[in-house]
Amino acid sequence: MLPEHYCNYLIALYTEGEEQLQAKVEKRNIHFKMETFFSLLFLVIIGTMIVITYITDVSFGMQTLFLAIFIFILVISYFIFQRKGKNCLLIFITGAFLLLLFTIQINDAYFSSSKKSLHILLLVNCLLWLLGGIWRKQLFFIIAGTIALGTLVIFIYM
Repeated sequence: MLPEHYCNYLIALYTEGEEQLQAKVEKRNIHFKMETFFSLLFLVIIGTMIVITYITDVSFGMQTLFLAIFIFILVISYFIFQRKGKNCLLIFITGAFLLLLFTIQINDAYFSSSKKSLHILLLVNCLLWLLGGIWRKQLFFIIAGTIALGTLVIFIYM
């Protein structure tokens, strides 16, 4: 019989505002669950790619197929994060690890595990991290690319 805004006022009055707090807590839990799900998904993707690359004896074509599937998942996740206004750094970090693993796969498949070609491919990988960090203004990639580049140069000349 009463209009809705009167009912809402009476509910807030009798519950002393507890209903509104409950809705905020539930919304925060959904947000936390979504971030936890994606964090675990990205860890599983990295772990699976490491297992496929190093532990199992899977052909280069199958490894590339798995990589393409994982990249597709990352692209979809990127659009979800962009739509919700979330930070995409975790997606970029996962993509960087996949790029590193694929760089090593390329060296094994095409260059017969040559050290010189591995050094060149890792150098390109480090430069991509560094340039991507500068372009996207991601301090993590600038620091990681610089440290990896310095470490690579030290190992090349040792």
